[in-house]
Amino acid sequence: MRYPDWQKRLAQVLRAASERPFSWGEHDCCLFAADCALAVCGIDPLADYRGQYNSALSARKALLRGHGSINAIFDAVFERVPVKLAQRGDIVVFTADQGPTAGVIWNGQIWSTAEHGAGPTNVIAETAWGAHG
Repeated sequence: MRYPDWQKRLAQVLRAASERPFSWGEHDCCLFAADCALAVCGIDPLADYRGQYNSALSARKALLRGHGSINAIFDAVFERVPVKLAQRGDIVVFTADQGPTAGVIWNGQIWSTAEHGAGPTNVIAETAWGAHG
C-alpha cells in the first residue's frame, strides 16, 4: 500500500536526486528507482545490493550474483503493470545507451539518473511495475 503522503515523499526524493550526480553504488538508476519506491510504499527493492558495488563492473557482478537482471529485481517485489497503465510513482525500465535503465513515472514523464542529477528523460518505457506494498 502506498503511504498517504507518498506524492510529497516522492517529490522530496526527486528534488534531492536532481542535485546528485550519477555515482555507481550511491546514485545510479537502480538505486534511484529503489529510493523512489521507498518514498512511495516503504519497500526497498535494492536492499541486498546497497553497499555491494561501486563501478559498472561490480554492479554487473552483483546483479549476476543476485537476481540476474534489473527486471528480475523489480519482479521480486512488485507486480508488473501494462506500460500504458503505469501511473505516477510506478517503476519502469527502458533501454538507454548503457543498456536496461530504471526510472520512475512523475508528471507523465519518466525520470531517471543522468551524469549531473536525476530528471525527466525522453525515453519509452518497456516494462512497468506498480509501486505498491
